[in-house]
Amino acid sequence: MNLKDRMTWLKIANCKSISAKKRAEIWQNLSDYNRWEMKVEEFAAGFFYEDKANQVINELENAEIYINDEVSIVYILDDEYPALLKEIYEAPPLLFCKGNIDLLKNEAIAVVGTRRMSEYGRKACHFIGGELTRQNLTIISGLANGIDSEAHKIALQKGGNTIAVLGSGVDNIYPRKNIQLAKEIIRKGLLLSEYLPTEEARRWYFPERNRIISGLSLGTVIIEAAERSGSLITADFALEQNRQVFAVPGNIFIDTWKGTNKLIQEGAKLVTNANNIIEEFFQIRPQK
Repeated sequence: MNLKDRMTWLKIANCKSISAKKRAEIWQNLSDYNRWEMKVEEFAAGFFYEDKANQVINELENAEIYINDEVSIVYILDDEYPALLKEIYEAPPLLFCKGNIDLLKNEAIAVVGTRRMSEYGRKACHFIGGELTRQNLTIISGLANGIDSEAHKIALQKGGNTIAVLGSGVDNIYPRKNIQLAKEIIRKGLLLSEYLPTEEARRWYFPERNRIISGLSLGTVIIEAAERSGSLITADFALEQNRQVFAVPGNIFIDTWKGTNKLIQEGAKLVTNANNIIEEFFQIRPQK
């Protein structure tokens, strides 16, 4: 079995016993040891416990090539695969996409935050997200309620580009209230997931997908986050990936700002406008 072959990974994607996270772990191991040819039995024994190996062998021998005409599939060795994402630990070998995959080549900033957004958080997201959009930077977020959704919306409202990285399949939008927003992103931006398109959201998928949000981005902006939140997981991934972390300061008496204020204490760059972010990567661009 040739594990550098795109078709092999499309078959692996159809194996129920091999999760998206496991696919990433396997690709990382193969890359580390530069070992790409092995028999199915050897593959199963090398990456799965004995009680599961036989099931994996059976699934692989009967797996069909995954094809879906409505979903673009970007393989890690394709030219379309984003260079920044390829650099991260456990990069997803397959990306399932709906929308404009050309956006994967754009310079991008992640904008994430709490689901329990305050009015100040909403205004900060609109102000900073709008400025970033005017600078032709793609806004990446997670389609969650609150700050994530607002980040996508402001990019669309300003005629910019946005990518939503999902904790479910691209045909199974979560949360359901954002289905209409997801449809608009498909028309004007990009939906992306490492999970099969029909996969339902699961609690542990959201922290897994956060490494992709930060991995696609030059830097990550945290707007309003509690001390324990998925946004801080994204910030941790960004730091592990040697990416810049930015944080908007907030009210010291409100729980949903304690996480962002703590990030600033720990060394994240305090930001009050988009130029605070842009100056880390580029010369200040003239406003359009």
